[in-house]
Amino acid sequence: MPEPIEPAPQTEEKMPVNNLVEKAAAEVRRQPVKSLVWAFFVGIFLTIFPVGRILRLVTSIVFGLLRPVLLLLGLVKISEVIGEKNAARSHAKGGAPHDVEGE
Repeated sequence: MPEPIEPAPQTEEKMPVNNLVEKAAAEVRRQPVKSLVWAFFVGIFLTIFPVGRILRLVTSIVFGLLRPVLLLLGLVKISEVIGEKNAARSHAKGGAPHDVEGE
């Protein structure tokens, strides 16, 4: 007779999820009617409430704003690089630095 297969050891990351599932299962066994009523109303709420539309709206707004933000960050970086080159060029020519205080 073959030996029974032992379940794989649980990782620490999965332990809280397993604990939550076990607690939920125990609660359902203890109060099945209450759990059924909750499941029914949560199902109705998720059917009526447009979760998919809201998530689609949020993602479209985020991705719509992502392009201008990246463009702006690129322009800021280009201006920093150009400013550093101009400062290095004027310093190499022997010119006075522009950042001197007291002038």
